[in-house]
Amino acid sequence: MDSFDGGPFRCRGTVSLCHNAIVMNHRIAFSTLGCPEWDLDRILRGATEYGYDAVELRGYRDRIDLTQAEPFLPSHRERTRQRFAEAGIGICCVSSSGVVAEGNLDHVRAHVELARDLGAPLVRVFGGNLPEDEPREEALDRFATTLRAFGEAARAEAVTIVLETHDAFSVGQAVAELLERTAHPSVFALWDLHHPYRQGESPEETDHYLAGKVLHTHLKDSRNGTYTLLGEGDVPLFAMLDLLARRGYEGVLCLEWEKRWISSLAPPETAFPQFVSVMKRYLAG
Repeated sequence: MDSFDGGPFRCRGTVSLCHNAIVMNHRIAFSTLGCPEWDLDRILRGATEYGYDAVELRGYRDRIDLTQAEPFLPSHRERTRQRFAEAGIGICCVSSSGVVAEGNLDHVRAHVELARDLGAPLVRVFGGNLPEDEPREEALDRFATTLRAFGEAARAEAVTIVLETHDAFSVGQAVAELLERTAHPSVFALWDLHHPYRQGESPEETDHYLAGKVLHTHLKDSRNGTYTLLGEGDVPLFAMLDLLARRGYEGVLCLEWEKRWISSLAPPETAFPQFVSVMKRYLAG
């Protein structure tokens, strides 16, 4: 387990009252990827009981496309937004299945509109994979054009796109290159702390490439190719959090527990409170 030396995130009191390096009100979150069987009541109850500030929406029960799930249909969105507000839980990100390489603008626009209606600031997208039959430079230029279109759709609704370190863009260098080509004010990065490190990019390198570009994070740990509870693997997550803090990161720290894809993982009743416990120890120093 990494050392819990606290670093620049050190604070006094509870996590929710800490106002040192991370200044956003909603700073500890979980993704609904980790609780595919939970309904909205259970999501809100779990977030409240376990001490979370926010939730990232990534699928709901038997629907991975949020816009097709009952609480997020247009006629239900205002009530869903009210329920989160009444529970004191933020919606930090709407995670779409949008892929830059596939150019599915309609899908991304639908999730941007959902984020607008729910009051969520961010919509996550993937970069996808580079085609084998197209020169890399041409593909990247095409991707940048698509990502700018995603950004325009987001800007029209006062929402921001975050491109995750994933797929062919799993390292910070690749994400930074595409963001530079895109050069859109409504397009930033989502640093999944796990993926660049597992691809051989050091935390310092990722931090360098993504400096000033990170608006959201995903936290997960692993060892020997298997996901573990936070701190039980060998990913230097806390060193990465120190780097983010020194950059003045103001986004949330979101647990992405991939229970929807990997049924053998521990249930959310185990993983979610464990994450809060570990993060509180880390933040308290």
